[in-house]
Amino acid sequence: MPDRLRTVVITLIAIAATLGAPLAAHASATPPKVVIIVGPTGSVTASYRSQGNEIAAAATALGANVVKVYSPNATFANVKAAVNGANIVIYLGHGNGYPNPYSTTFLADRVDGWGLNRIAGIDANDPTGDGDNYSTNMAYCGEKALLGHLTSSDDSVRRTYCAGGPITPAAGFVMIYSNACYAPGANEPQNPAATPTQALQHVAYYSRPMLDGLGAGGYFATDHGAASLVSAIISNPDASFGSLYTNAMPSGVVATDAADPLLSGPRIWLGWEPNNPYYTYAFSGNPGRTFNGGTAPYESPPPSSTNVPPTVVSRSPASRAMAVSMTPVVTVRFSEPVTGVSTGTMVLRRGSSIVSAMVAYDSATQTALLRPTAPLAPATSYGMALSGSIRDLGGASLGWVAWSFTTTSSESYSPARSLTFAAGTYTGYRFSATGAILSHKTYTLARSSSAPTTRRAAIPGRSGGWYYVSMGVWTGYWVHEAAGITLH
Repeated sequence: MPDRLRTVVITLIAIAATLGAPLAAHASATPPKVVIIVGPTGSVTASYRSQGNEIAAAATALGANVVKVYSPNATFANVKAAVNGANIVIYLGHGNGYPNPYSTTFLADRVDGWGLNRIAGIDANDPTGDGDNYSTNMAYCGEKALLGHLTSSDDSVRRTYCAGGPITPAAGFVMIYSNACYAPGANEPQNPAATPTQALQHVAYYSRPMLDGLGAGGYFATDHGAASLVSAIISNPDASFGSLYTNAMPSGVVATDAADPLLSGPRIWLGWEPNNPYYTYAFSGNPGRTFNGGTAPYESPPPSSTNVPPTVVSRSPASRAMAVSMTPVVTVRFSEPVTGVSTGTMVLRRGSSIVSAMVAYDSATQTALLRPTAPLAPATSYGMALSGSIRDLGGASLGWVAWSFTTTSSESYSPARSLTFAAGTYTGYRFSATGAILSHKTYTLARSSSAPTTRRAAIPGRSGGWYYVSMGVWTGYWVHEAAGITLH
């Protein structure tokens, strides 16, 4: 099962010390409603319940009305009922965001939401009630579930265990994700670190249903524990979200500011540790807004360099490689997920002529493959080119990449490969070491036929590639490559 949770918790700086004396209590006579959700995360669930209890104690001490919905009872129905009218919602559990290495398609029914129990309590299949198996115990209820947009085209898990939305928190509520992968920008721990572009997209997609669909006033995501952040929001209802974010900045974390790539208006602040490539602390929304719904001053972090273009991490054959197979698979791995890989943007050339080839892209490994449709000529230089129409998921273009390699002059096949001859007339030759013709044999095939070959090579003084036939009419002879001959 993919590891979609962040288990390291770093203590936040005390907010009260950094802000000075707390501002006036929440303007409303009604205490704020704080809902804490703990989703099933296997053996980690107990520690998440402990974190939830710390948040609950801090919020209760400030007069908040706290509601806890913990695994094994955190089903969609129970969570939906609990968050009705909530002013602050905190989720601790698995995160499943977009983009991710599992699908190039945006699956809104199962990303950017909450991982919840399929059924309440324990059963024979889940004796602890905290099982997080995606196939049996847990249902990841994505943004379509939270927004109440599930349809008959969504899969049966979502329709069975995540139906009945939308959720109905209070207008202008604050959403806080704690230790959920993707939510603060980071990839899952077992995957390569997120690029700046990926991190921006993760937060943009995760916060969109909250800000745009459900009317949240602000979105926070942290891997550093949420108790101090919740306390700061409740204690300082007239402070801007931007100042709360800045003053809650964990030690060693730096942040940058960028426009939301999906929504017009919100800003996205991304925080990370320079010595730790994971993005661990994020905000999305209007940084000048307050918990009371007003506005207040704030200071923005520096602009984000999120337009860093994708790069080629590795390629095979390498630049200027010699003795490359005449039937190569050209492989290119990119620094991040990309779009636009095709026969028009990943091109093999012999001189100025494009070589016919098949191109494929694997988003899970961020790798593009090119396979020539016919063997290449021996001892010949070929050029590879990747165009700027290949872009990352944020739209940044790959810089044009070009390199060359030279095929081998001879390669052997063991076991032998097969040649298919179309009906027609062919001539086999025997050559001297200098390429002089020693003998030849011409034969007309009335129908398609096949013969094994154990070698393909260049013949001195002769053009193109030649196949050595090891059995049949042309045993011991070389036949020249031709349109009617196919190597298998």
